[in-house]
Amino acid sequence: MVRMASVARFGRRLFGSGLDLLLPPACNGCGCELPTPGRQPFLCDACRAAFCTLRPPCCPRCAAPVHPDAGAQPDCPRCRHRRHRFDGTLALGIYRGPLREAVVRMKQREHEALTLSMGYLLAECLRPRLDGWQPDLLAPVPVHWWKRLVRGINGPDLLAEALGAVWHIPAVADLLICRRRTKKQGTLLPAERLANVRGAFQVAADYDIDGARVALIDDVMTTGATASEAARMLRQAGAVQVTVVVVARGVGGGYLGTAAVGGG
Repeated sequence: MVRMASVARFGRRLFGSGLDLLLPPACNGCGCELPTPGRQPFLCDACRAAFCTLRPPCCPRCAAPVHPDAGAQPDCPRCRHRRHRFDGTLALGIYRGPLREAVVRMKQREHEALTLSMGYLLAECLRPRLDGWQPDLLAPVPVHWWKRLVRGINGPDLLAEALGAVWHIPAVADLLICRRRTKKQGTLLPAERLANVRGAFQVAADYDIDGARVALIDDVMTTGATASEAARMLRQAGAVQVTVVVVARGVGGGYLGTAAVGGG
């Protein structure tokens, strides 16, 4: 089924490339006409600025914004008392405003082009960070097969595909498997989210990741419960380092009036 989905995506992109010869390319964020034909990410300057909102200083562990006077701490108050199983987090921006709207759209099949563009933008913006950290493979956070069937898409798969194309790192879409259906994380209290995903993932037996450095790819992270559980399974399978890479970092209502979010 995964292979058939890849063939379908390739066909749609080939068809889209043909349309670009007839019609001027448009921004996948706001739909405005781009001034000149180019390459991914197909995003206008205004959308780029609206999406790339995360600025230092940030917590190196969970990527949440920290106070400028906090100094070089290994974590922040948000994650200090949480047993995250991942080593660090990289994010494009804060889950609010235009970026929040984009992430919500990315969960829908008709916005596949936006998801790919966000993956390319993420790769472009985070490329300088690869100098001190080079993952061996990219592993998207999986969804249960039923949810994939209903949605027709798993956004993290497309994000990993775009990141892999830019960084020249293998994206392994079926490395992690979602074993059971879980409740939507956004409907649960923070304390309930880890229990909701506990035991939900497993590493496919076909892969040997002993000693590997893995980049775990997702669209949004809030409490870190989903990422932590996925990282736990990757470590059990032998990964020596797990770094989370997300489009958006949800920080709840305590940061500039941001509303609660639906990520894991």
